[in-house]
This record gives sequence, structure tokens and C-alpha cells, in this order.
Amino acid sequence: MSKKEHDVRTKVNIKASTVHIAVLGLLTALAAILSLFTIRPNESIKIALTFIPVVITAYIYGPVASGIVAGLADIIGCIVKPSGMIFPPITLTEIAIGVIFGFFLYKKRSFLRVALAAGITQLVISAFVTPLWLNLMYGMDYVLLLGARIPQLAIMLSIELILIPLMLKALDKINVHKLLPKITSKNTAALSKNGTEKS
Repeated sequence: MSKKEHDVRTKVNIKASTVHIAVLGLLTALAAILSLFTIRPNESIKIALTFIPVVITAYIYGPVASGIVAGLADIIGCIVKPSGMIFPPITLTEIAIGVIFGFFLYKKRSFLRVALAAGITQLVISAFVTPLWLNLMYGMDYVLLLGARIPQLAIMLSIELILIPLMLKALDKINVHKLLPKITSKNTAALSKNGTEKS
């Protein structure tokens, strides 16, 4: 690879990285803003739409990015609207939820994948793991928490099964994966060609 081609590829990398970092920053900010509108009838029940930017991240960038956005959103949400202390196990659980969405939904949007992702995050993690952390934080009875969270699970699962397919369909309609810059040899060759023509 010539020095000129290397310089062009470096410029492509920097441009693409800047755009992706900005998009991820906006999605994290959106998650933090949505956390302000979380409905909490009590400490054991939480109705929130913070999954929206996490799912968008999962679809566009995959499990690592969606896990990071979910974790940062949890931390920022606790700081902006302190309804409870920052508890690392809960943050790790949020990261796990982001990773699960990314695993199932990265560049995929079949209803089966949506149902699996929503089902695992709600009926496994939210149903059984989160109550364990609430038990450790507040001393609430674990078995009672399981029963108390059934309405939340039913509401959140229904919301996710309705909204997520609609969101992913909308992202597909605008060709989101093509809108964002990619680092490919084709793009690099095109830029290199343009640079040669200008010179």
C-alpha cells in the first residue's frame, strides 16, 4: 500500500469513526432522556422506554455497542434522576440486556428474533435476576418481588413486541446501514481515485 493510499484510508477511518461515535453518543443521550420519564409505582416496578435507543444500537452496531449504550444509559440515568444509587450488578444486568438485543437483532428483524430477545430480557432477566438485586439493595422479599413484577413484565413485553418490529421496519425503510459510512476497500479506492483526479 502506497503512502497516499494509506493516508486516504486513514481519512476514511477517522470520518467513519467520528460519525459512529456521534451517533452512539446521541443514542446514549436519548436513553438517558427517556429514563427521566420512567414510571415507578414502587421500587419493584419500572415501566420505561429506554430500550428504544438500545434496540436501535443493537440493530445498527451489534451486541458490544448496545451493551455499552445500555450500561452508560443506566449510569447517566441514575445521576440525572437519582431514584436510587448506582448499583454495579444492576448496571451489569442492563449491559447484558443490551448484549442480548444485539445478539439477536444485529442487522436482523424477524419477529421470531424480536420475540426471543424480548422474551429473554423480560421473562428471564427482568423476572428473576433484577429482583435478586432489589432484594440485596432494599431487603425486599425475593418471592414477593417475583409476584409483584408480573404486571410490569406483561406491560413491557407487550410494548416491546409492538414497538420493536415497527422501529426496525422504519430503520430498514430509511436504509440506515447504508446511510452510515462504512470502511470498505471500495470506498477507499473511490476516494483515492478522486484524490488522484484532483491532483
